[in-house]
Amino acid sequence: MSKATRVTVTLDPQVAEWAREAADRQSRSLSSVINAALRSTLVHDSLSALIIDEEAEQAAAYDDLALTQAAEDDASGAA
Repeated sequence: MSKATRVTVTLDPQVAEWAREAADRQSRSLSSVINAALRSTLVHDSLSALIIDEEAEQAAAYDDLALTQAAEDDASGAA
């Protein structure tokens, strides 16, 4: 694991209180709670920025449907 970097941040009073309460509820450090919140938000933001290839999505859905139908056909033929 990489070495931690110390950063000084000024939080709004309400945000600081929410973070302290979350840390107390979870028996974690304030730093751990803030790191987890930032990590979660940054991952969410990076995933939501991904460009979706509609044509590829439709092709994959068609392939899934074709495989499902083939499996159903095989199962009904074996019965």
